[in-house]
Amino acid sequence: MNCLTRVLVGIMSVAGVFISQNTLAASITDLYEAEIPVLSQSRLDRHRAIQQAFAEVLLRVSGQQDVVLALPPLVETDAPKLKKTPNQQQPNLVLVGKTAEIASALNQATFYVKQFRYQKTTGRPHIDWGIKWPETENKKPKKAQQVLWVRFNKKKINKLLHEANLPVWGSARPSILVWMVVESRAKRYLLSNSINSSTRESIEKYARLYGLPVRFPLMDLADRANISISDVWGNFEDRVMQASKRYQAEAILVGKLYQANRTWNTQWHLYVNGRRVDWQEQGVYLDKVVEQGLSHTAQNLSLAFADVKTDKGIQHVLVKIKDVDSLADYSQAVKYLSSISAVKKVQTLELDKSSVLFNLTTQGSRVGVMQAIALGSQLVAEPNTVPRQSVVQPSETTTGTELHATETGVVAKPVVKVWVPDLIYRLLH
Repeated sequence: MNCLTRVLVGIMSVAGVFISQNTLAASITDLYEAEIPVLSQSRLDRHRAIQQAFAEVLLRVSGQQDVVLALPPLVETDAPKLKKTPNQQQPNLVLVGKTAEIASALNQATFYVKQFRYQKTTGRPHIDWGIKWPETENKKPKKAQQVLWVRFNKKKINKLLHEANLPVWGSARPSILVWMVVESRAKRYLLSNSINSSTRESIEKYARLYGLPVRFPLMDLADRANISISDVWGNFEDRVMQASKRYQAEAILVGKLYQANRTWNTQWHLYVNGRRVDWQEQGVYLDKVVEQGLSHTAQNLSLAFADVKTDKGIQHVLVKIKDVDSLADYSQAVKYLSSISAVKKVQTLELDKSSVLFNLTTQGSRVGVMQAIALGSQLVAEPNTVPRQSVVQPSETTTGTELHATETGVVAKPVVKVWVPDLIYRLLH
């Protein structure tokens, strides 16, 4: 047994090396926060703002645009008509949850709050649910001078979404390369890092709102040699994929935007995990059309990468990591595995000279674990590894015995548990 193994065995014997997931990944750090404009610091305004912030966070963490909807309130036609005071009157729209669990939680939004404070706006975008309250309906609208900043409890939010069988999309999210051509006044231009454009600002604004790490091409000499505006406008896949290689993005979003008959039209094409998803948006306002496009992008990506609670409940995935040569390497591997959204616990099963076998306890699927690891930059998959189940086989090195009945009596035969990893990776230093 080498020095590293002895040290790690000592650590495990003391602590058990059971580590709960409590580390946030570096990609998106404010998934559970929101800023809502408020007219006052009254209890009523605070309650309304917290509910809207809560709905926004649920949408961002799940990635599902229909997890909460703003709909007209239900009207009981057979109920007697009673005169209501202003405080009893309903707004034009109310927030409605997709499931019974979400609907119930919306009425108890303050239960999920971790922190809140009033402050000047930082310019952070928020969802405009279009809700109008009776007491302000016939008054000249006032501009909010402050916002209510709210941070929600991550564990409570994730538990709620799991109980509602909805996705939980963690902070490690795929980088998205955006190829977008805009047609304005009979001229077309491609959005890039060097172009200041209201359309680009709108895409960046709603990408932040939905927790999408977007980037735009440089359009330097290398890009200009590989792709043209016409290639993006026509979505010529070969040219787009070739030009995208240098950026090493996990997802590619291609689109074109133009105005016809005072209506903005967009066509979107999302490439992720070898699949292509197409959709279109139309609207009078450019900003709204862009928001809808980014909302659909988030929904499609969450279906590919989010942790969804399965009917099988708790599952175990055995992951072997090679090139673990020091205690620092071991700590790096444990910390990284613990940061994966789908992983609930990390247990060390075996230690070798330069490798460690971990048992990951997860409520999601193995595919979700694989995709989450693929998004990171700390582990690289070993080629030609096939996921398998753990088996128990006889061996000369024993860890226990089994009793077997024979003609001459009961015989104890030695057995050893042989852990066969589902996934094998190498640690990047």
